[in-house]
Amino acid sequence: MNIVTGKIIDQQLPVWNPDLGTKLATEMHSVSQTGRYTKRSAVRIAIMNVIRDNTVKPGEMLPSEKELTIILGVSLGTVQAALRGLQDIGAIVRRRGDGTRVASGSSFGESVWHFRFVSKEDGSLLRLSDQRTWIDVITEHGIWSEHLGECDSYVRIRRVVQLQNDVHAGAEMFLNASSAKGLTDISPSDLVHANIRPYLEERFGLATKSATHLVKTIILDEAAAEIFEFVAGEQFYEIHASTWSQNRKPVYFQRIYIATDACALVF
Repeated sequence: MNIVTGKIIDQQLPVWNPDLGTKLATEMHSVSQTGRYTKRSAVRIAIMNVIRDNTVKPGEMLPSEKELTIILGVSLGTVQAALRGLQDIGAIVRRRGDGTRVASGSSFGESVWHFRFVSKEDGSLLRLSDQRTWIDVITEHGIWSEHLGECDSYVRIRRVVQLQNDVHAGAEMFLNASSAKGLTDISPSDLVHANIRPYLEERFGLATKSATHLVKTIILDEAAAEIFEFVAGEQFYEIHASTWSQNRKPVYFQRIYIATDACALVF
């Protein structure tokens, strides 16, 4: 097989889209050239970019793990870690004997997500398209303290998340800084196209076993609008997620904002 084009030497049909290998290699080079991302993150972003621009469509095959190592110039372990991250956000489906395919609209794992955003028109899942992430440490107390307790400091992860259909959401997650040691040392780029919940478990042993939710409608104030690039004064959902470990210790508190006319919620 010509690995870059996906074509079989003996003229059989391509295993995957013939343009995919070239596009993946181009995306990987472009992302890597910025110097902002780890190899694992660069692979994840390169694959998400070809999914987002429809080079590879829902249900279609991706190259095998071994082929991806050649196309992208990285190790097998890096490819596998990147694919796990994409599986965690529901972008791909991996099945033994079937390889890796781009997920259809119904493939998000409910064990990973607390809730899902869907189109009001047809109920289809609004997939993650892009995001920007910031990580900092704060000492002030707020609504997160009611769940996490009065801690000396908190790690705060803020995200502006772009979904399909030109929908975007603002999210902030708070963790006790003493239980999330090392989190502030990572690059925010490591969380691009990553589901933070399984990432926290894999990297820091912060496993979430249960959660409670509160959903309310609010008129968005100017402070939140400025942070998350919204228009103040419009009606929004404000979603709170409080999570616990197996032994009922608080793991994190998350607050999400999204316009009520942009989508519906499924729990």
